[in-house]
Amino acid sequence: MKISDVMLRVQPVLLSTLAHGRGALKLAESIDFYPVVDDNHQYVGTISRECLLLAQALPECNPAAFLQLDIACIALDTEMDVLTGSLQKAVVLDKYRHVLGIVTDSLLIHTLRKSLSEFKDRFSTVINSAQNGILAVDSQGRIIIANRVVERLLEIGQDKLLGRQVADVIPNTLMPLILETQKPLLGQKIAIGSTVVMANYSPILSGDKVIGAVSVFQDISILENTSSELTYVKGLMNELEAIINSSYDGMFITDGQGVVLRLNRAYERITGINASEIIGKDMRQLVEEKYYDQSVTLLVMEKGERITINQTVKGDRRLLVTGNPIFDEDGKLFRVVTNVRDITELSNLQEQLTKTKEQTLKYKTELSHLRSMQMEENEIIFRSRSMAQVVATATKVAEVDSTVLITGDSGTGKELIAKLIHKRGKGISKPFIKINCAALPEQLLESELFGYEAGAFTGAKKEGKPGLFELAHNGTLFLDEVGDMPLVLQVKLLRAIQEREIMRVGGTRPIKVNVRIITATHQNLSDMVEKGGFRTDLYYRLMVVPIYLAPLRDRKEDIPLLIVHFLEKYNQHFGYNKTICPQVFNKLIDYSWPGNVRELENVIERMMVTSTDEELTVDHLPESLSSRHFLPKRGSKLKAAVEQAEAFLLGETYKEHQSWQKVAEILDVDRATVYRKAKVYGLLKS
Repeated sequence: MKISDVMLRVQPVLLSTLAHGRGALKLAESIDFYPVVDDNHQYVGTISRECLLLAQALPECNPAAFLQLDIACIALDTEMDVLTGSLQKAVVLDKYRHVLGIVTDSLLIHTLRKSLSEFKDRFSTVINSAQNGILAVDSQGRIIIANRVVERLLEIGQDKLLGRQVADVIPNTLMPLILETQKPLLGQKIAIGSTVVMANYSPILSGDKVIGAVSVFQDISILENTSSELTYVKGLMNELEAIINSSYDGMFITDGQGVVLRLNRAYERITGINASEIIGKDMRQLVEEKYYDQSVTLLVMEKGERITINQTVKGDRRLLVTGNPIFDEDGKLFRVVTNVRDITELSNLQEQLTKTKEQTLKYKTELSHLRSMQMEENEIIFRSRSMAQVVATATKVAEVDSTVLITGDSGTGKELIAKLIHKRGKGISKPFIKINCAALPEQLLESELFGYEAGAFTGAKKEGKPGLFELAHNGTLFLDEVGDMPLVLQVKLLRAIQEREIMRVGGTRPIKVNVRIITATHQNLSDMVEKGGFRTDLYYRLMVVPIYLAPLRDRKEDIPLLIVHFLEKYNQHFGYNKTICPQVFNKLIDYSWPGNVRELENVIERMMVTSTDEELTVDHLPESLSSRHFLPKRGSKLKAAVEQAEAFLLGETYKEHQSWQKVAEILDVDRATVYRKAKVYGLLKS
């Protein structure tokens, strides 16, 4: 500790001020003397507090008579050790004899007390932080130090321990023997309370005189646990050594810097290298000394990953070696473990593997084709040649990104074919986005397809919204019922297909998109083009690869498979175990199915959920299938009977063709008349 740590800064008194009695000075009661300086602020002496008050009261007296010159003058960096004995007051000066402050005996005592208290607190903190017990006595055997471990073992508080005879607290203590013999004792087992400890004793010497003794001890159970753990670890090491040496393959281990740590006996057998030759050496050194042509260990250290190479050992043995990195908790390379196998043992397997790969490559294309022709559970069920051709075409076109147009009546499975193309092409991990162009009005359809910017229209989200083209990026966009798309949107669709970019509603910059377009419709687009209902340029852009799905009535060989499929599907779904009699099969096969596969599925489900019998018979068939004859209601007037006949004829024709335009053509009636009558009879869908 230096003087600067205890110095008190004070304002020195000017000697000229005392001589002329200029005003009263403010004096602190805690300061008993003040330094005095001349007009150049150089130190000339000190004056006591009493003399200073007297000099102010008697201005006619000579102030020099009160100056004291026996107070020591010291520098700011002086050690505290100089303030001993009679030197308990001092004036602190710089090299120009300017006053920096003073040191008083009261200030010195206060500082020393504070330092002593801080030391005592630090000492107490240190010994109480120790995991071992610490107990010290004075020369009379009285306890002077006891840390928290001692308190815990004796179950006695420190305030009740200090000052007591150690033999009264620990009857079997060896402290009196240490005070008597003045020699240390190590490794002594004694009981403290209910705990057996291992204790070390030492005398406390001051010069040649014994002034006390100290004991440091540890709970022996901790040592026993440590010994037990050490024995367990040794067992594991022996077991690991046995496992490593039992391996038929060679094992070679280095640390994270490439220094060889160990290798097994198999490695010595395979390479002809003894462990004593290379353990402790760096792999770089071993490569330089031609032990190896290259080192997988060094490659693993460089790349931080598993690496396999062919290695030549001592110029003649070729090995297949795999280096595996092992990292510590901080992610740093800790070990490199190398597995080694003589490559000659694998030559036959390598030759067989090469042949197998060639055969695999040869059959890959054929296997892919065969898989595409198989029925896929819950997807496409077929037996007919027409559907087999459709699936083959879809599978082939899936390999490229050409635009596909799927046509066919409603319910024939156009969406399933679109999903098949997507799955076999882009893959199920890529997005497949579907939209029905007939289900939305023009403005909403445009914003759904192309998205919109913030504030593009009333009700638009403030952050804008991406369209389906953006959502389908790198995937497939399926436009169902594309024939119902308004002409104004057909222009934007054509540009999106040709340029592979779209513009959001209200946007000013084009957005690049990578989207495969698959479209579907039940309408005759060729007729629509001739009548101006569909753009010619868009039609030919969509017609790159046309796929036509025949109606179910034209591929009746698929109906039995579909019946069985839907029967199994709903048996599993509802927990049923129902069957269908052969007569029902015949009825279902003979029916024309205007609603195609969708209608067939609905009929099967309806029969299963409405029947209480385990076998579905002809009696469970819907009326439309069990009888095709129409009779007006009994007692109907002529006009009512005509209306009933019209409603039946319109409804049945629409079921078959799914187009009111087609109904008008077949019945040779004006289209407007067909729409009006269909609305009157409640045949139009809401």
